[in-house]
Amino acid sequence: MKKVYSIVLIILIGGFVLFYNSCSSGKERDDAFDILEDTAISEEMEFEDEEIVGMISSVPNPVEMSVLLQRSDVVFSQELMNPVNNIDNYNSGFKKALNLGVYGTNLVHMNIYDRSVATVRYLQNVRNLAEDLRIGHFFDYETLNRLSEQSRNVDSVLYITNRSFDEMTRYLIEENRSSLAVLIASGTWIESIYIATNVETFPENKEIIYERIGEQKVVLDNLMLLISNFRDDQQFDELFLDLMKLKKEFDKVNIEYIHKDPIMKEVDGRIVVVDKSTSKVNIDDEIVRGISDKVNYIRNKIIQ
Repeated sequence: MKKVYSIVLIILIGGFVLFYNSCSSGKERDDAFDILEDTAISEEMEFEDEEIVGMISSVPNPVEMSVLLQRSDVVFSQELMNPVNNIDNYNSGFKKALNLGVYGTNLVHMNIYDRSVATVRYLQNVRNLAEDLRIGHFFDYETLNRLSEQSRNVDSVLYITNRSFDEMTRYLIEENRSSLAVLIASGTWIESIYIATNVETFPENKEIIYERIGEQKVVLDNLMLLISNFRDDQQFDELFLDLMKLKKEFDKVNIEYIHKDPIMKEVDGRIVVVDKSTSKVNIDDEIVRGISDKVNYIRNKIIQ
């Protein structure tokens, strides 16, 4: 499967499940609390397990968007982060999973901007949500330390978080809880787009940021395909319909694919084939405003 920018840095975040060592930690749970088992939502998945893993892995890691914004001299805004006290409103597995993605993305974004002092409460929120969803054991204190030490080494952070997410995604699928992985990915993606479409841009950085936003058109299609498998559940159905409205705005983005013949080159003593094809994203202020309006609406429903 492709090791790309997986969503769950988020859960790197989860990693921030500092002291959670295993699923069976002994903490008693409320029997009424739903952990989103697939059997309770859909009798038959449309996709094979590997297809689900691959589609979830197509969701960009929030590190990438935050690094792009930071390197484009976008000013950090605490107002764009989900208030820490909102966690008290999340009483269902559905809400907890989505907001694990949201808070995880916030945590990543704040770390990229070196707001380490302000991350303490967000770290606690991520820890609590991951524990409630029984996935905290994928991230331990050692991993957290490594991430802290390597916070300026983007490649290392991507590697650690992608590896952990791959393991977590496969685990959830094996445990018949793929719906949980889909929700975490959705929360991560929506929060990343929310931040990107609400930051203050200027002529020198607008083009590259808009291009990255426009590229999410394909990612949204994958998310909607996954969510459609769980529409028997009212909450999933409502999320799907909201994303359908967002898709209408993304449909205005035109992505031109320019084919070029691949070339062969020598890398470390081996001959490899390099794809020279490129793409051009056509997007303007009006389209971004339309995307932003719909994302803001969806995101506000998620964090309330």
